Amino acid sequence: MAEKKKKNSLSKVQSDFVNLTSHQLRTPLSGIKWLLELLQKSDTGNLNKKQKDFIEKINSSNERMIALVNDLLEVSRIEQGQTKLYLQATDLTDIVQSMVKEKEKEIKKKKLQVSFTIEQEPFPLVRTEPNKIKQAVNNLISNAIAFTPDGGRIAVNLGRDGEFALVSIADTGVGIPKEQQSQIFNRFFRGTNVLTLETTGTGLGLFISKIFIEASGGRIWFKSEENKGTTFYFTLPVAK
Repeated sequence: MAEKKKKNSLSKVQSDFVNLTSHQLRTPLSGIKWLLELLQKSDTGNLNKKQKDFIEKINSSNERMIALVNDLLEVSRIEQGQTKLYLQATDLTDIVQSMVKEKEKEIKKKKLQVSFTIEQEPFPLVRTEPNKIKQAVNNLISNAIAFTPDGGRIAVNLGRDGEFALVSIADTGVGIPKEQQSQIFNRFFRGTNVLTLETTGTGLGLFISKIFIEASGGRIWFKSEENKGTTFYFTLPVAK
């Protein structure tokens, strides 16, 4: 009992530390973001190509830091039981389409072939919280793009499974090593085969996505084969 109490106390200290640190980082990172946006505007003076490239790289690094801080704060809220979903009828089609559209720049850069199909139109609304499920979809699509080599394919499909909407996101990427697949939804987990790739990530995206999907009454799973690709599936209850 004493050991369990000690463990819980340590876990709370760690969570509080992450929460405090993340909040303290948010302000300077937001300031850097604002200043970089000012520098990128033409009215601040003429910048040569090299300077613009430097600013773009700084901005990219700053955005990754902001994403990391946001993920850490989200995990901290989850662990402290502060994350509550306000379930409502939600247009899942619009969310998936908008997330794919947001990634157009990355998709074009890697020359990926991306398809999006809807098995039933008009597609029924689902019961979830729009902002949370948007984050979950964004995590899954971002992973598919990041871990698929140039010229690869990604297929997003929206269908039905009884009283649930069924979403699948399939890629022709590096896949997940079989012996590591049981850890895929753990916090901070990243497969050994992706560590050598030039990708960024916190290892928190799938953990957060699973929490949000299950809190909506759905479930998430996957099929994967190393060097052949991965397909993630998730369901959400159709709104009555």
